[in-house]
Amino acid sequence: MKKLSVFLAGIVLCMLTACNNAEPPKIAVVDLVRTINESNLGKKANAELDALVKARQAELKEKADVFENLKKNLEKETAAPKKFITAADAEVKKKAADLRGKVLEDLKKILDAVGAEDKLQVILTSENLLYYQKTIDITDKVIKKYNESSEAK
Repeated sequence: MKKLSVFLAGIVLCMLTACNNAEPPKIAVVDLVRTINESNLGKKANAELDALVKARQAELKEKADVFENLKKNLEKETAAPKKFITAADAEVKKKAADLRGKVLEDLKKILDAVGAEDKLQVILTSENLLYYQKTIDITDKVIKKYNESSEAK
């Protein structure tokens, strides 16, 4: 781009000197950055821009502080429900284990009674079997006895 500009400037100079003008062409250069930085209007514009930048930076800092406080409060607020959820979950799991334990303890007694009554050698759980004939399923009988025993209590 710079070479093209120099080339075009050279052509313009050649054309101008080819004219019969006695005076050579006048060429000038300006440093726009220095002009803006050192002129009164440029200094005024820069001062306004600096004031605007400082004002926006102050606003941004305030908003960042507010955001940071909100973030900290949100972390605290979300930590409390998380702790509550964790504690509630642990309580529910413990209660479920206790209740299952009690039920299994009661069922063991019922299964012992049914096994002895029906002269069974083994009682398996259906969850561990891939296939079994439904005729050997004693679930209904165990439920009935378990219900009867719980009504008696």
